[in-house]
Amino acid sequence: MVIRILLTGGGSGGHIYPLVAVAEELKIQALQKGVVIDLKIFGDGELLRSVSAQVGIEYKGIMSPKWRRYMSFQNFIDIFKLPVGFFQSLFYVWRFMPDIIFSKGGYGSFLPSLAGRIFMIPLVIHESDAIPGKANLWLGKMSQKIFVSFDVVRKYFNVEKTELVGNPIRSGILKVVDRASALTSFGLDHNEPTILVTGATQGAQNINDALISSIVELTKKFQVIHQCGQKNYENVNNQILAIVKEGEVTYGQAISKNYRLYSSFDLEQMALAYSASDVVVSRAPAGSIFEIAALGKPAVIIPIKNSASNHQLANAREFSKFGAIVIEEDNLTPHILINEIGKMYDNRVEASQKIKGFAKPEAAQIIGEKLLEMIKPS
Repeated sequence: MVIRILLTGGGSGGHIYPLVAVAEELKIQALQKGVVIDLKIFGDGELLRSVSAQVGIEYKGIMSPKWRRYMSFQNFIDIFKLPVGFFQSLFYVWRFMPDIIFSKGGYGSFLPSLAGRIFMIPLVIHESDAIPGKANLWLGKMSQKIFVSFDVVRKYFNVEKTELVGNPIRSGILKVVDRASALTSFGLDHNEPTILVTGATQGAQNINDALISSIVELTKKFQVIHQCGQKNYENVNNQILAIVKEGEVTYGQAISKNYRLYSSFDLEQMALAYSASDVVVSRAPAGSIFEIAALGKPAVIIPIKNSASNHQLANAREFSKFGAIVIEEDNLTPHILINEIGKMYDNRVEASQKIKGFAKPEAAQIIGEKLLEMIKPS
C-alpha cells in the first residue's frame, strides 16, 4: 500500500519549517508502520523550493496571488496569477491524487487546498498563530481537521474540529549541544553570559537599530550572537565597525571580543546558537517562540508592530503568561532593551522552568499520527 500525502504552504519560514517538521515525522512513522509513503510539496516561493530540495521531497511550484493589506500595483498584477495558479493546482493535484492534504497556511497553500477539495480529498490544516491568517480562515470552513498552536485561536474555527497541539518543530533544532562546545563554535568564552539576538528568517531592522545603540553597554556584561538578516548584514556590519573604530582604545576591544554578527543561520547553526545562549531576544513568530520554549530559553520578545492582524503581538502576549518578557516596538529603546535583558538573565533559572510550560515539542508527532489515522485503506 502506498500512502500519498500532499503538503502545502508558502510564504515565510513560519509556514514552511513546520511543514518540513511534519514531513520528517511522517517519514519516521511510515517506516515504523512498514508502509510506503509518497510525499509531495506544492506551493510558492524560493524558500519552499529550496527547503523541499534539502529534505528530498518533490516540489511543484504554484503561481499564487498574494493580497497585500496596503495599496500596491502588485495586487493588480497578482489578480492574473489566480486563474493560472488554480489550473496548475487542479492539474498537479489530479496527477498526484493524494489520500489527504495537509496545509500549513500562507498564500501558497490556498489554491492547492481548494483544488483538493474539488476532488473531494480530505483536508487538514494547521494554524500557527494566535490570530489566524486569511488562507486558513477560508480553508478552515472546508477542512476535516484543524490543528492549532494556541488555545485562544479555537474561536475562529469550528471548535469541534480543532485540536490544540502546538507548533511543529524541526527535529534538528531540538538536538541540544553542550554549551561549551556551542560557544567554541562561535569563538566565544565558555564562562561568560551570552545573549542570542535574532530577527527570525528575515531579520528585524528595529531590533538591529536598538542593539547597535546598546552594543557598548551590552558587551561590557554579555557576549552577543546577533543574526541580523541577509538584507541588513552590510549596514549593520558597517555600523559596528565604525563603533569599534571610534572606541579603539576603550570599548572597541570588548565589542570585538564579545560580539559575533551573522546574516542568517542554517538549521545546525541555529541549534548551536540556541545552545550557546543564556537569554534569547527574538521577534514573535510562532515558530521562534515554540522553539525557544521547547529548549527552555529565557526570552525577551519584541513582536513586529505591523504583522498581519497584529498576530505577533497576540503570540507574544500568550507567551508572556509563561514568563517571557515582551517589549512592544513603540517602547523599544536601548535603555529598556539593556534593562530587560539584564532582568531576564538574573532570573534565568526560574524563567527557564516557567517557559518550558509553554512548550509542546510533540506537535509534529501528533499531527503525523492523526494524518495517517485519517487515511482510509483503499
